[in-house]
Amino acid sequence: MIASMWFFGMDSFLFFDVTVVVLSALISSIVFVDASSLFFTSSSSSPSSSPAAEAAEQREEEEEQGKKIFFAFGFGYCAIGVANQLLKKTKKKSNNNNEILGEKEEDFEWIVVGTTRSREKAEALNLRSNGTWCEEVFTWKSDDGEPLQEECARWLKKADVILISTPPNGDLDLDPILSTKAVREILENAKKRQMFIYLSSTGVYGGHLGEWVDETTEPNPDSIVAQRRLNAEKAWTEWVVNGNKRNNVKSSLRIFRLGGIYGPGRSALDIASKRERERQFQEKNRRKEVEAQSEDNSNTYSIRNSDNANTRSLTPTQISRRKKMYTSRIHVADVANALVRCIEKEVSDEEEDTVCIDDDNRVAIYNVVDDYPSSRDEAVDFAATLLSSEINNEGNEKSGEKDILLPDKSEKRVKNVKLKRAFASSSSSSSSLLFPSYKEGLTAIYDGNQIPFD
Repeated sequence: MIASMWFFGMDSFLFFDVTVVVLSALISSIVFVDASSLFFTSSSSSPSSSPAAEAAEQREEEEEQGKKIFFAFGFGYCAIGVANQLLKKTKKKSNNNNEILGEKEEDFEWIVVGTTRSREKAEALNLRSNGTWCEEVFTWKSDDGEPLQEECARWLKKADVILISTPPNGDLDLDPILSTKAVREILENAKKRQMFIYLSSTGVYGGHLGEWVDETTEPNPDSIVAQRRLNAEKAWTEWVVNGNKRNNVKSSLRIFRLGGIYGPGRSALDIASKRERERQFQEKNRRKEVEAQSEDNSNTYSIRNSDNANTRSLTPTQISRRKKMYTSRIHVADVANALVRCIEKEVSDEEEDTVCIDDDNRVAIYNVVDDYPSSRDEAVDFAATLLSSEINNEGNEKSGEKDILLPDKSEKRVKNVKLKRAFASSSSSSSSLLFPSYKEGLTAIYDGNQIPFD
């Protein structure tokens, strides 16, 4: 009996002891968890976390108030020119009491952001601008299907103007922006009206036996590259008109069909210089051959063989270009000028000559070319004159082909009337182009004019 009571007593004590331990542990856990919660809560409300992030975001919004964001997919030759001109106007506005060349300017400044495929190029652009004319250039390889960096995506979502100068992906024949789901979703979820500018090509018209074409001409691409461009135009038009209706935003699309772009560092002057170096090199080799060989019939063959070296070394594409009677071209400064004027009209709601697709979305197409379509050799010969060089054009001239050539079926002449009418400046001449032909453009480059990169 005593033993049983003892064991019962021991069990009771053991049960009591275990109960106390368990309850103590539970209480300790509750206290610990509660303390932990309090600890983490106080930590998250410290100045370095969410309130700080909110404050930073608020500061950014305040800094961006009164400013417009220009975002460029493909921060290359044209995009840099456009960005530079936008920011030059911002500086002039502040220096001239909001009056530039007699034209009233809107009360905002520009923030420029962009992407490029090359990390090295992005680093070079960021180093060169140092935040003075470009906020930041990000690396993004569109054909890899990778998402944008978080900071880059943030800028894109807030952008007022979005320039697309990236070509369609060669492998997929698709526009790289619209075909990347993560990027498309950013655009679809934007809560503000955005203006899209797509840089296309006059190549979408195809050949017209040298006849004139304009924006009403039905596109008829005669190459794979031109067909890809036209497909991208259609994809962007479809997306702006029918696919971008979230949040009831009013987006617009401007398609600029560009001719051959030239400018500082990329012009017939560079081609003329290269041809002159090649001519001098061939002349030097020819003299060596003549000196080394005996005076027999082989001399004549050697000289004649060297004379035609230029033509024989050209690719089929280069030969085709040199035989064309008409090439539509445009100085990069006029490209930048047209885009900037278009942007200014859009953001100030003063745009004219717009093709209305529906009430909420608008699409317009402009040919961006100069007033004088001409042959490639004509421009190069003029450049050679400026350089006081003698260019060897014997591939065409000696045989007399240049005099009897007729327009090829792949050729066309492109009108720019709509462009000049839409973006003419009240303070400029009747031709709203800075360089109406290659002569003015090449002369300016030869004289050291770096516009639009000055």
